[in-house]
Amino acid sequence: MGEGVINFDKIIATPEHMPTLKSLARILGPKGLMPNVKSGTLVKQHELLETVKQSKQGLVEFRVNDAAFIMNKIGHRAFENDALAENLNAIMKAIA
Repeated sequence: MGEGVINFDKIIATPEHMPTLKSLARILGPKGLMPNVKSGTLVKQHELLETVKQSKQGLVEFRVNDAAFIMNKIGHRAFENDALAENLNAIMKAIA
């Protein structure tokens, strides 16, 4: 990460660890990776294990803008077409 390479999708942290992450805010913030309460990635200590468990199980998250458009990532540039299609299908099933 120190060289600008980000090889993770999410950071889950507790408020106690935010001062440590503060130095990385300029890198993480624009990519939407900085932990925050609204996205469910900044959690209390007693919620941490459950949050990590849900994330590893493939919790599908949605964002909705002011015009009620659903925004979601379905993968990375490096993903194969089949993997992207599979992710899109999972999102569509979660919405329906």
